[in-house]
Amino acid sequence: MLDILSPADRDFLAAVTAFVESDVLPHAHRREGAGYPADLFARMRELGLFSACTRDLRTYALAIEELARGWLSLLPIVNAHSSSVWACKFHATAAQRRQWLPWLLAGDQIAALALTEQQGGTDLAHLESTAEPVAGRWHITASKSLITHAGHADLMLILVRTDPDSALAHRGLSLFLLSQGEWAVDREIPKLGSRGIETCEISVDTIVPADRLIGEVPGRGFAQAMDVLEVGRIAVAAAAIGVGRRALWNAIEYARERATASGLVAELPTARQQLGSAAAQLAAAKALALSAADTKQRGGRHDLEASAAKVAAASAALTAALTAMEIGGGWAYVEDLEFARLLRDSALFIAGEGSNSVLTSLVGGRLVNAEPSLSWI
Repeated sequence: MLDILSPADRDFLAAVTAFVESDVLPHAHRREGAGYPADLFARMRELGLFSACTRDLRTYALAIEELARGWLSLLPIVNAHSSSVWACKFHATAAQRRQWLPWLLAGDQIAALALTEQQGGTDLAHLESTAEPVAGRWHITASKSLITHAGHADLMLILVRTDPDSALAHRGLSLFLLSQGEWAVDREIPKLGSRGIETCEISVDTIVPADRLIGEVPGRGFAQAMDVLEVGRIAVAAAAIGVGRRALWNAIEYARERATASGLVAELPTARQQLGSAAAQLAAAKALALSAADTKQRGGRHDLEASAAKVAAASAALTAALTAMEIGGGWAYVEDLEFARLLRDSALFIAGEGSNSVLTSLVGGRLVNAEPSLSWI
């Protein structure tokens, strides 16, 4: 895989792997839930992780995989920030790109992403947050939920309704970029996994200049968000593979060392079958994720490929984590080892960046209603 990437991208990935091995993996387990990982950000900026989505998207996916293999809590920061980078690069005006992209690409200002609402979930077309024109500016009133990194971000890309009378709900939406202080964190939400980074409910009641509207033409936000989410789903697929790889390797190490009355766990046929099956699922999901990244790199909308990759990788990660739990036995259930944390983390992928059931239905619907070719399979 790496030999088809540029030398610069291969060097970048080698640096990311070195960072994960030296600064992340040795400390991730004890740091989970121990506070905001601000000390890792300087190194992430130096590595160029906050501009990685502007490289070959296969390189971006492999970098995200490595980062998540080290510690999933770092992934949502980069993924949400990359959404703003992508939106700015491909949907902003030239003036907006000149103003915002240098900050974003350098990681000097880190962005969060605010899409989900309490009543909406994956159904973004029917969100209720609004932006109304007021004397050449926009008055944004919003309530958003499950927003990662909302407490520490400098910027926030937010999707709101600018045309409540649109006959088609999704055509009345727009993306805006907010600055810190223009949203309020109402509470941090306790969650199952990725406890090193906050997930919040937020509220917005602010007036912003007209040029904060991405592209400066209202009503294009749904298409812009869907484009951004395809990149996000490729990143989430890659992250799932990274978590799954870590869980699988933990299981292999344990199986090699743990003795039973019948010998080492690694010598048991059932354990070998479970490990082999989990490895095959991860490898297949990785191939699909990299194929989706390659397709998206060529431009255009590719929700089938990105959705299918995310679903496959989420399922493979959960299988790997459950396999590791079973092979780890009673010790996998305690918090001294990583098994339980990785299982909690892997559960995120079933729902995150679009639930597996919704995305599977999307793929199936396209197959039977709209797609005349199966060439993407």
